[in-house]
Amino acid sequence: MILMEPVNFDELFKKRNENVYSIEFKQYEDIIANHKELAHFYRKELESLENTISKDIDSVIYTKGGETMFHRGYYCPSLVFTYVVGGTKRGKILKCFSKKYSFKYGFNKLGELIYVQNNDEFEQFQDGQFQEFIIHDRNIEIGVTVHRKNSISSISRCEYKDGKLIRYERSELGTSKELYMEEYNYVDNQLNDVEIFHYTHSINVCEKSRYKVGQNSDGEIVYLKGGCLYNGKWDEDEYFFD
Repeated sequence: MILMEPVNFDELFKKRNENVYSIEFKQYEDIIANHKELAHFYRKELESLENTISKDIDSVIYTKGGETMFHRGYYCPSLVFTYVVGGTKRGKILKCFSKKYSFKYGFNKLGELIYVQNNDEFEQFQDGQFQEFIIHDRNIEIGVTVHRKNSISSISRCEYKDGKLIRYERSELGTSKELYMEEYNYVDNQLNDVEIFHYTHSINVCEKSRYKVGQNSDGEIVYLKGGCLYNGKWDEDEYFFD
């Protein structure tokens, strides 16, 4: 008779979960590492990048508000941020220049957004003034956010397919190294659902949420169903928008 040691199922389950989490976290760490490489590359090219983009700006738009958006104000790439995060607004486009503007946006001749600058004159932004330089390469858009003293504080990456956003990533490259990411799925050319990830490197925690999306005939989001992942289950809350 072969005597077998008793199996500790709790320990096996713990190790299985740790393995799953380590694989998942590696995905996020790889994205942050990729963003750090981009920051390293553009840090050497900042002067050239700034000169090139300055020459390519063909038109400028100013907006008021949007400080509650965590990225880029009125032109934040996220399709759902104002719907899933309470108290956030994109602001509004100003019909004429005002010294009290919140954001300045520069566009090239193709109408692509290539430059963003905030206005910290009224202490709207705790981190001070920043500029974002946006590079377009086919279906990929890279955003390089630069604070004073030429310090690159964040990198964003948007991926498009057939003109539709399918993935949006943004890394904060400070001490905490946070990654925010959205993945979009389309059915019959309409946005069907979105999954959101917020990963914090320093504590190895990832908050997840996902939503089923309903749109009206104008493509505006009017309905969301879903929420956070908690204890292995997804919330199924419903939200309606006018």
